[in-house]
Amino acid sequence: MTLSGTVVPMATPTHGSDRSVDDEALRQFTRRLVDGGVHGLFPGSSIGEFSSLTTEQNRRVVRTVVEAADGDTTVVAGCCDTSVDAVLANVAAADDAGADAAVVVSPYYLGTTQPGLERFFRAIADESPLPLLLYNIPQLTGNELGVDLLRTLADHDSIVGVKDTSGDLTYHHRVVTETPDDFVVFQGATQLATASLEVGADGLIAGPANVFPGALSTLYDAYSRGDLGVARRLMREVVSPLVSATSGVPTAAATKHLVALDGLDIGEPLPPLPQLTDDEQRALRTTYQRVSERATEPAI
Repeated sequence: MTLSGTVVPMATPTHGSDRSVDDEALRQFTRRLVDGGVHGLFPGSSIGEFSSLTTEQNRRVVRTVVEAADGDTTVVAGCCDTSVDAVLANVAAADDAGADAAVVVSPYYLGTTQPGLERFFRAIADESPLPLLLYNIPQLTGNELGVDLLRTLADHDSIVGVKDTSGDLTYHHRVVTETPDDFVVFQGATQLATASLEVGADGLIAGPANVFPGALSTLYDAYSRGDLGVARRLMREVVSPLVSATSGVPTAAATKHLVALDGLDIGEPLPPLPQLTDDEQRALRTTYQRVSERATEPAI
């Protein structure tokens, strides 16, 4: 298992008529991402609409992705829920499916404290059969994983890292510098990709990699080998235009539309997300066409 590089928070292909998972499209999508060179797959992500799927659907997504990946890349499975026992059941199912690690988001709906969050994550980690990546996205959960809390939790053998999608580079830098060297830190806000690598992040969990896996993997690889010109050009010509184009619409809905433009229909967003308007679709198509011309250039 490698926990670094560019990991894709995968969109989930679905059938619009009955809101079921499109297994065949998911297999095709998985292989497309693996063949694109990504360093890992993250089924059951926010972009994957995990909160709009049933427990069994989420587990089925993980099983299908693991089978289709066939050991060719790391799979970190989304195992998010709001109770300790529900999370542990999801982690056990992901372990049975063959996932390499589990992602657990801070609990949402009920407000709590940092000691309450520590209690939650330690209870899960004490019984988890898989290594855990914690997931900090306070704008959606209402519960931030404080730097002091992460430093404390990093002493648990099963808690191996964090995905930070706070969008706060100062916070991100503190997490990198104030946790042990072997505690993995992923940036989930792709607009901060190179800035985060600059301050020591171990990798990117990058939504745009759903559409341009090769470009996002190249960005990380180029930065790692010191080819900053390539990394910065990909930020300027691929990441920034995509982030800008998707900032005004739900990310999962925009991502599904962009993947369809790239040649694979993975369905419409699930309720409660809206369908895209004609104007939104046109704007995304314009950006996709412009970015695709640059993302596939041999020079990168």
